[in-house]
Amino acid sequence: MCKVFESGGACRKLRLAAYSLLAVLLSIPLGLHAQQYSGSITGTVTDSTGAAIPGATVTVTNTGTAAKVTQKSGGAGDFTFAQLPVGTYQVQVTQGSFKEFVETGVVVHTSTVTQVPVIMQVGAVSQKVTVEANAVQVQTTSAALGEVVTGTQVRELPLAGENFVGLTQLSPGVSASQDFNGSDKGLEGGVNFSVNGNPYTNNLFLVDGVNNNDVGSNRTILIYPSVDTIAEFKMIRNSYGPEYGQASGAIISITTRSGENQFHGGFFYAGRNDALDANDWFSNHNGTGKAKERRDDYGYNISGPVIKDKLFFWWNQEWNKEIRGVSYATCVPTAAEETGDFSGYGDATTDQCGATIPTIPAYAAVSSTGAGAFQIANPDAAGLLIAQFYPTPNQALSGGNNWAQ
Repeated sequence: MCKVFESGGACRKLRLAAYSLLAVLLSIPLGLHAQQYSGSITGTVTDSTGAAIPGATVTVTNTGTAAKVTQKSGGAGDFTFAQLPVGTYQVQVTQGSFKEFVETGVVVHTSTVTQVPVIMQVGAVSQKVTVEANAVQVQTTSAALGEVVTGTQVRELPLAGENFVGLTQLSPGVSASQDFNGSDKGLEGGVNFSVNGNPYTNNLFLVDGVNNNDVGSNRTILIYPSVDTIAEFKMIRNSYGPEYGQASGAIISITTRSGENQFHGGFFYAGRNDALDANDWFSNHNGTGKAKERRDDYGYNISGPVIKDKLFFWWNQEWNKEIRGVSYATCVPTAAEETGDFSGYGDATTDQCGATIPTIPAYAAVSSTGAGAFQIANPDAAGLLIAQFYPTPNQALSGGNNWAQ
């Protein structure tokens, strides 16, 4: 086709344009939001007798961003607004010969269907009926079982290491394995918990609908969102729909926060310090004093509009810094022993740490100093160098230990 209708130079340009278009299409993440992570509003418009009202104008408005979506109710009076960002909405319904209906405070949660039944009253369109949404809803549109953890709960409930993973253990049917780690993050963390008896590698973590599992092991996750940036998350434990693939355990769907028409900001700090701790039993027993434990978790966030009602931003940073000391106690060679002088032994078969004296086949290399004790006459230079890396005793022998820190 190119050879027939185009000259050589134009043909090359046409091919380049085609390749560019193909590259753009391939770069578009068509399956990026295949997983259901946003919420939706559904309902039916009826009159006071229960008869459906088709063709009514239904508008939902996000009270934080002023974003509006409008549609007409169907033949059965039904309406559905899918893929709505998490937030609080106002539902407005108008139809000739009926009073305007307004419901405020409609909260949309992640991966959740919010029902808004609309009952219109006969009257002038200029009249308005305003109701407040019920904060507690019974889920009747889906058989899925799960709990929503709000952003306020994520930010205000005590969390070890400011790690949201600890909140997954609050749901029924969840059993943590021995190597579950709900405080550390990154490769040191571990999301090993079973849900309803399923293997712990069968859970699926989503961040704004994107797979967040480390597919190499499926026991860690790639990103640990800051507690400040989580709008909310929902842990779906059973009977979820086909839109959630790749899992037989639980779906942990996280939705991140976004800016609104008002500027907001905040700062948080959480810390642990050994100055506030009592010494543990082992450190007391070994006389080492308290081990260092300094944990500082802090961060900030700022959000607001770039263009009012149209474009918003959210920015946050978080730091996790830790110094953790551990008390150790053991038995180490004395300064004389590090040079090959074992003359301090009272028993030729054991040393003061209770270990058996190594057999030295070349007896010519040792000289007896009495009662079976010995001293290496010509110690190896490499051995002397290695011995310098051992610490020297810092306490009297007690309980088989002569060194502790």
